[in-house]
Amino acid sequence: MKNSRVGAAVAAALCALALTSCGTEAAGGGTSAGAGARSGAAQIAAPAPVATPTPTPTPTAPVGDPADDPRLTPEQQAAEFRLLELAVELAEPCVVDGPPPLPPEVAPGEPDGPPPAYGEKPPAGLPSERPSGPPLAEEEPPSEKPWDFERARQETELGDVEKCVAPLHGKRIAKALDGTADPDPASVEKVLRGLGYDIDYRLHGPQEANGKVEFTLDLRFMGGELCLTGRYDGTRTSFDPYGASTEVRCTDVKRRA
Repeated sequence: MKNSRVGAAVAAALCALALTSCGTEAAGGGTSAGAGARSGAAQIAAPAPVATPTPTPTPTAPVGDPADDPRLTPEQQAAEFRLLELAVELAEPCVVDGPPPLPPEVAPGEPDGPPPAYGEKPPAGLPSERPSGPPLAEEEPPSEKPWDFERARQETELGDVEKCVAPLHGKRIAKALDGTADPDPASVEKVLRGLGYDIDYRLHGPQEANGKVEFTLDLRFMGGELCLTGRYDGTRTSFDPYGASTEVRCTDVKRRA
C-alpha cells in the first residue's frame, strides 16, 4: 500500500512538471489557453527585423563625360551624334556673332637717332631698358587640391546661349506631351525617346513624384553645363533649367534655395 502511494505521488509530480513546461493538452489534441497566451507573448516580445536601406556611397572622383566612354556601342555613338545635331540646331538662333573685334594695335613710335651708348640714360620719353622698382616675384604654381564632391555638385550659372536654348528644348517637348500622353512614366519615356532624347545616360527617369511624372535631361555638350528637369501632370509640362559641372551627374547637383 505504501508503494502505491509513493507511485501515485511520483506520477502526480511528473504530470505537474509536464503541465508547467509543455502546457495542458485539451480535448482533441489542442493546447490549453495558458500555453497559447505564453506563445503569443513570446511572439510580441520578438518583433520582426526591419530592413535598413543601404546608403549611396559618396563619389570620390569625377564621373567624366559618358560620351567619351570607349565602351559605347556604334548604336550609342550614333544616338549621341544625332542628339548633338539637335542641340546645335536648336542653339543656332541663340548664338550671337561673337564679341566685338579688338581695336588694332598701335605700333610703338620709333626713337629718333641711334640707341644710347652703354651707361647713358635714354632720351626723355623713351622707356628705360631696365624696369624700375623691385623685381617681380615669380608666380607660384597653383596647389592641387583633392577633388571635393560637395564643391563639384554646387549649381553653376548658365551662359547666355544655354539660357536661351533651354526653353526651346522645353517647348519642343511640351508640344509633344501636353494633353496627348498619359501621365505615367512609360508613356512619357516613349515620347521623349521619340523626340531624340533616347540616350540612357542623358535621360534620368521618368518617374512618378507627387502625382506628376518627373524626368531630367543631361544636355551638356562640348563643355556646356545645361541640365533640364521636367514635370508632366497629364495636361501641362513645366521645366526648370540649371547648370551643372561636368564632374557630376545632373541628378547630383545641389540646387540653390
